[in-house]
Amino acid sequence: AVPRCKPLRNAYEKEIVLYAYFQGLDYVSTECVYAPHAYRVHARDLLKDLEATRPSSVAALGHSGRRLVVATEVVTKGLGAC
Repeated sequence: AVPRCKPLRNAYEKEIVLYAYFQGLDYVSTECVYAPHAYRVHARDLLKDLEATRPSSVAALGHSGRRLVVATEVVTKGLGAC
């Protein structure tokens, strides 16, 4: 396995977009046409509500999620086309 460097892992999406803008990097903001009907919209809304209640909650979830261990035999679904 190749080790990965994730320097913007703890940055919020808005900060990453600003970084790309000021660095002159191309940023594609087109959303998938199926995105409004995806279940992740509910999860995103829940995270936004948590963040409004307690500003550090999303960062805390990210830190605790990195401590989880995923089994090697986890089956993932193949990606479909947008």
